[in-house]
Amino acid sequence: MTDHGQAAPGLGFGEKVVVLVGGILAAMALTVINPVLPDIEKELARSATDAMLVKQLFGAVTLAMVAGAPLGGFLVARLGMRRLILVASLVYAIAGTAGLYLDSLPMLLVSRMFVGASAACIQVMSLTLVNTKLDAEGRAKWMGLHVSIAIFCSLVIFPLAGILGDVSWRLPFALYTFGLVVFAALLFSRGGEEAQSPQAGGAEQLAEDERSIWTWMPWHYVLLSLFIGAITFLPTIYLPYQFKEQAGLSPSGIAMILMGTALVSGILAMLYGKARRYLSIHAVFLFSFGAAAAGMAIVAFASNLPAVLVGVVVYSLGNSWFVPNVMTSLGGKLAIHQQARAAGIVKAGHFLSTPLCVLAVEPYARQFGPVSIMLMVSVAAFAIFLLMLVRTVQLGRGGPQLQPQS
Repeated sequence: MTDHGQAAPGLGFGEKVVVLVGGILAAMALTVINPVLPDIEKELARSATDAMLVKQLFGAVTLAMVAGAPLGGFLVARLGMRRLILVASLVYAIAGTAGLYLDSLPMLLVSRMFVGASAACIQVMSLTLVNTKLDAEGRAKWMGLHVSIAIFCSLVIFPLAGILGDVSWRLPFALYTFGLVVFAALLFSRGGEEAQSPQAGGAEQLAEDERSIWTWMPWHYVLLSLFIGAITFLPTIYLPYQFKEQAGLSPSGIAMILMGTALVSGILAMLYGKARRYLSIHAVFLFSFGAAAAGMAIVAFASNLPAVLVGVVVYSLGNSWFVPNVMTSLGGKLAIHQQARAAGIVKAGHFLSTPLCVLAVEPYARQFGPVSIMLMVSVAAFAIFLLMLVRTVQLGRGGPQLQPQS
């Protein structure tokens, strides 16, 4: 792996908060209000168009994330990282809590777009901090923490949103004040050591890099991120339908299974840093794609619920290392002043995968059932596994080596 080896000053207190909370804010943007969407529709929808707008309160966040991720990567060169994160976290809190007082569906939809864009921006900055302020071992450790903390917190936030929603559909929106944690951590920490712009290299270098981004940007990472997004999100969307069809599980039963698999993913993500001491980037990808392919194959061909659960657990083991491994690998290939823009573009591909893949596979799911989607995911993961295997063999025969971190 190419590593430009710039100085690794380490993370200050405020930066650590950004890294740990950045993934949580992105997860909250996508999940907090989902339990109360039916109540919002009942309260605010007056027509079929309004009912459609309510459902777009989720879709708008996803599309805004696609735009917000690369936008943050390009704005950081103009505003500086500290200022950009402060603005984005404040926008996140203000727009996120709009449901506490807005009664207009169009305005609520606009506010959700600001939530998505600011959440993606904060997450991209948190990943950029890891890749620009830490050495190889620190990157792996904090990338794993970034993902695992987001998973663990979602296990608490999602049921909490449901409890608040039982009282009023407006109350879950109050959870978005959590964005002020990032704002306060940066505002009251020492500015000299916190979240400064990583865009070192001078204005001329930045201008040259913007003109030549088509040459230095590793664009294959965008395609890889799209595939990883499909392998990650499609089972999450369609597994509940399989549980319902095959085993007749109730929503609470499905939720318990998904919570258990998320717990498995979170624990393994936390161990990513330790695993990278012994495994190369390609070895981790081989494990992840192999486990995802095997797990989804088990799910697709299982004839009973226990077998399905075994497959889901195997799949979760592979799924947990996808994001930290992609971003760690990406960070080692770029100069410091290129990190934010590259991370934003790659995360945009990851966010875009959900709407694109659902549009592509929904006709098959309706005709052949959710099992067909699990089989598609297994085949896709196995195909990438084979490509990675060939690449690893080629590297072993004399190409540049992807060694475990020292």
